[in-house]
Amino acid sequence: MKLSSLSEINKKQVALHYRNEYTAKALFQTIDGRTTEKMIEFIVERTPTGKKHIQIRFVDAPDYPLLPLFKSLKEEIHSLDSKGLLL
Repeated sequence: MKLSSLSEINKKQVALHYRNEYTAKALFQTIDGRTTEKMIEFIVERTPTGKKHIQIRFVDAPDYPLLPLFKSLKEEIHSLDSKGLLL
């Protein structure tokens, strides 16, 4: 399963300035060409050393090993954040 895109990214209101919480729809493509959409929640938190820590939670649990999905999602979220597209 491969991540195709993240859409409908919505930022939640959080009182902490170093922590941003979001919800989004993740569109995945399977090896046989089918697509599946899963709701996710993720947090981008800046640590005291300046690094960004990303946490992901699936609202809709996928029927697929989670480690490769988390890796591709973290790469995409990091890319969107570094481009300034997560507001």
